[in-house]
Amino acid sequence: GFASALKTVVPEEIVFAVLFHHKEIPGDTKNGICFFDSLPEGWPPMLREWRESEPLAHAFWSEVCSRIGRVECSDTDEVSEIRLRPGWLKDSRTQGQCQRIEPECRFEASRLRGLLISADHLASGHRQLPAMVAASEFQMKPVPRPFQTKAGATSGNAILRAPTGSGKTEAALLWAGINQIENGRLFYVLPFTAAINAMHARLGDSFPGKKESVGVLHGRASHHLYSQMLQDYPADRLRAQKEAKARAGLAHEMYHPVRVCTPHQLLRHSLHGRGWEQMLTEFPGACVVFDEIHSYDPRLAGLTLGTARLLANKFGARILFASATFPHFLQELVQELVPCAVIEPDPTAERDREVVERKRHNLRIADGNVLAAVHRIYSDALKGKSVLVVCNHVRTAQDVYQALVTKLPPDDVVLFHSRFNMEDRSRIEQALGMKPLPKVLVATQVVEVSLDIDFDCGYLEPAPIDALIQRMGRVNRKASRDPAPIIVFRESVGMYAIYEPALTARTLEEVAMFSNPISEHDVVAACDRVYRGGYTAEQMREFEERLNHPYFIEFEQRLMAGRSEPWVDQVLDAAEGRADVLSRCLLSRHQALSEEKLWLDADALLVNVRTRGYRGRIDWKHDPPLVDAKYTEEGLQP
Repeated sequence: GFASALKTVVPEEIVFAVLFHHKEIPGDTKNGICFFDSLPEGWPPMLREWRESEPLAHAFWSEVCSRIGRVECSDTDEVSEIRLRPGWLKDSRTQGQCQRIEPECRFEASRLRGLLISADHLASGHRQLPAMVAASEFQMKPVPRPFQTKAGATSGNAILRAPTGSGKTEAALLWAGINQIENGRLFYVLPFTAAINAMHARLGDSFPGKKESVGVLHGRASHHLYSQMLQDYPADRLRAQKEAKARAGLAHEMYHPVRVCTPHQLLRHSLHGRGWEQMLTEFPGACVVFDEIHSYDPRLAGLTLGTARLLANKFGARILFASATFPHFLQELVQELVPCAVIEPDPTAERDREVVERKRHNLRIADGNVLAAVHRIYSDALKGKSVLVVCNHVRTAQDVYQALVTKLPPDDVVLFHSRFNMEDRSRIEQALGMKPLPKVLVATQVVEVSLDIDFDCGYLEPAPIDALIQRMGRVNRKASRDPAPIIVFRESVGMYAIYEPALTARTLEEVAMFSNPISEHDVVAACDRVYRGGYTAEQMREFEERLNHPYFIEFEQRLMAGRSEPWVDQVLDAAEGRADVLSRCLLSRHQALSEEKLWLDADALLVNVRTRGYRGRIDWKHDPPLVDAKYTEEGLQP
């Protein structure tokens, strides 16, 4: 009302941003009816209070206008009016804002609204913005390899293919150093929470003195930050919890100039989910690194590439796609959508040739399954070797673990899988980060990401080539020893196939033809051959449907100021067929922690499971849902 009443004309976009910085456009979304057709609830008593306080308010307002050099409005009745064209206040698809307000006005109103909301939140929290980060500040030690130097000289969008452990992250930071505009944001996007947590710590160390400038954004960020805060406040868990939740919230604001996040967080903005207006200020000129995009399913890959194309074409963002194994079919799709230079180690350059021809493994295909090989695993452990066993199913990992602890001391065998709660998972990850390694680690796919571990030999259940490469990367990781033995079994113990059977079969065919010891070049070439057919017809349909989502293709036509799409959060937050549940045997401990207001500690007792595996055994009426299954030192039982 004040802005509308100023005689100096205030643009409608400003009036709109002020009016709706606390609320979205209200009303009947189907018919486009808003409460501005009549006075909103609470407005009449506010006007009465205004008139009662008018003498004091008028004196104060006169002083404000004098200080800022504006002519005050003499007609106080005008304060009750809001000067906006009717089209602003309706979201009808036929007579609403998108049809009656110019695209550039809607864009500006949305941008101002996003800025105002974030400024309001940060001011209310008494937060001072952290220092900006110039990616060019990153200093790499030792001297960069030739492909890393090339990355640091490549201006514009790029694809980076480099083996695990060769310095891919350092190359990405060097690329950002030359592509970042002044005060530009840096987003580092990874598919898995564990990898995001590890990268958050790594980037914080990459820019000395600016850890506060690096944020982490995913659904469990509070827990990750809580473990860090406990180091600062070991005797005050409530204070550590409060600070962790506050810092996790800041990642949703325009606060951190560098953010490590999941692809879902970018999709939340590009699909107009809650808080999407921030993209209009933060994405222009940003550097965005998509790491390991090949691991996305076709639907997520389509949405992610649709977002990347929008960021590059509409917002002038610079995009880098980085991966150890980037199948050529996907590379061609990417280059059609976002023209990219390709950066990879040069086999003619000596220091690049070292990583391309590095031979870390002797690989053999074995008949049978991992349970039949328990005696061989036991024998390797007795010989003093550290052994990595990777299973496809939690139940298989538990069975292998049970078979080994009857032969080896319990402290010599560690079990690690997704059916541990966050409390135990964090404990296991910390233990694996310390030396010495256990004699045997029995794990599932959770070992494929983030963990910087180095075993002497490996026993792996069958999986597609890219998953095998990640598993193999945890054996003889630095190539500091002679090639390490790895056995891949032809059969998986579990009946339920978690991978596409045809991909796994083609992988076994390719792996069987390797000549030992195998090089990085060998496995990358095998990956291209396994994926030479690209997506199936159905997968391609799903990919293209999401790639060409209306919010990407019709960005300007669909842009509506003051309105987000509630379905976006529901789709992105709900993993199909999964839920966080609490074992009934941990209920009393959960209640005790909740009574102490240690909400994060209580939440850390929950386990994320596929609900169909516990059909009929979950009490959905309880908060959190209770599952009738024991929780032991082996995690949640089947």
